Amino acid sequence: MKVHNSIEIEHVLPRNQDGALLQWSNFLLSCKYCNTIKSDHNDNLTDWLWPDLDNTDLAFVYSEERAVEPHPGQPLELQLLARRTIELTGLDRFPGGINEPTEADTRWRSRKEAWDLAQKQYNDWVEAPVIQMARSIARTALNGHYSIWREVFQHQPVVLEEIDRVYRKIGLFKKYDNGKRIIREGGRI
Repeated sequence: MKVHNSIEIEHVLPRNQDGALLQWSNFLLSCKYCNTIKSDHNDNLTDWLWPDLDNTDLAFVYSEERAVEPHPGQPLELQLLARRTIELTGLDRFPGGINEPTEADTRWRSRKEAWDLAQKQYNDWVEAPVIQMARSIARTALNGHYSIWREVFQHQPVVLEEIDRVYRKIGLFKKYDNGKRIIREGGRI
């Protein structure tokens, strides 16, 4: 998601777990809530998925009614890593769920707003399935929550290609070799 305020520098391996204080490879940008919830609860880098190494869009499933969940189509080992990552960052927090968010933690609301907007855009697409509409939808998708837009438009390849096209311009790593997704160096998915 886009982080509009309270952006923080996350030490991937916490400093008190022997993480380097000023090593570039130990930094990620994070929202305040993911960073605060994660805190120093990981003592290694191998038991979780990391957005700078892994194709995390393949690891998680987003829905309108539930929190983020591991993708059931992935091998059990990757589902476990996804579950651990969700719990580490608190992405399983939503009203009425097992883990309630705090008053200040509005990540669930941001996901819900993105879902609702994507659904409205989907309805517009159904009424006018032309390339100009797909491009407009893709520009709107840049507001954040890439995986939600991919989920809502999962059966609309023209729109999906436009969403990926605009996201590639801002750094999306999504490469293929003979139709198979390339795993980044050091990644597992």
